[in-house]
Amino acid sequence: MPDTPKIEPLHLQGLSDYHCHCDYSVDAVGTVDEYCDAAIRRGLAEICFTTHYDFNPRSDRQANFIVVRGDKRPTGPESLAPYVKDVRRAADRFLPEGLSVKLGVEFGWFPGCQEDVRAVIDRFSIEYALCGIHELDNICLCCRAHVERCFSRFSVEEAVEAYTAHVIQAAKSGLFDTIAHLDYVRRYGLDYYGPSLDSVFESRLPDIFGALRSSGTALEINTAGLRHGVKSYYPKMNVVNAATRSGVAVQYIGSDAHRPDQVGFDFDGAGALVAGSIGWCDDL
Repeated sequence: MPDTPKIEPLHLQGLSDYHCHCDYSVDAVGTVDEYCDAAIRRGLAEICFTTHYDFNPRSDRQANFIVVRGDKRPTGPESLAPYVKDVRRAADRFLPEGLSVKLGVEFGWFPGCQEDVRAVIDRFSIEYALCGIHELDNICLCCRAHVERCFSRFSVEEAVEAYTAHVIQAAKSGLFDTIAHLDYVRRYGLDYYGPSLDSVFESRLPDIFGALRSSGTALEINTAGLRHGVKSYYPKMNVVNAATRSGVAVQYIGSDAHRPDQVGFDFDGAGALVAGSIGWCDDL
């Protein structure tokens, strides 16, 4: 792959990055090994790969692929198998170098996906199941090209209601360790709806937190918001603090890396904020 920016070591050593996309994801570049090398240079103790697994048959299906050796294959267990093999190989290779490598998947949520998600988790013994809410009304909410078509169907209240309903349903399924980037609707929703989006979203937090607590589903601190221009992590820190006060587990930091140089992005800041409650790796 092309030269990437220099990867500087973190001041906080021994952290874990539990949200990384390598080149099996249609929107990412860099091999599993390149991400592992980047994690070592950052000084991470652990990296968890979470390739996209999007398979909503009612969406436009542009994301419903897994890339295997440069070829786009329809999302499904057979297409995922090479990724699983590659991550497990890396786990063996990099453990002697002091890096723990975990096998995860970021499942794109849609109502009715539960049986297939459970089958994938069981078949491959997935170590970390991450749920991403990427669509409203089967249209991508996080793709710039589709933002107008997605949000024009909803008032701000309707968009938040649809989004939070997906979060609550996903949590109640009991399938996922973590809900990814909890307030991801902000990525393009802030520009579309304006700042009222935040107050409407935060009015739904009691119901969201109740579903997370009752199901034991955790939240991540996702640092990609700073790269996306929303000027905060996902979720915002006041939401993180409210979640903690409400008894919701905030267990992981994720860079949502889509290139190797993004591994551990802004973890000095995120790690300092939640250092007592994130996924440190103590067993190396």
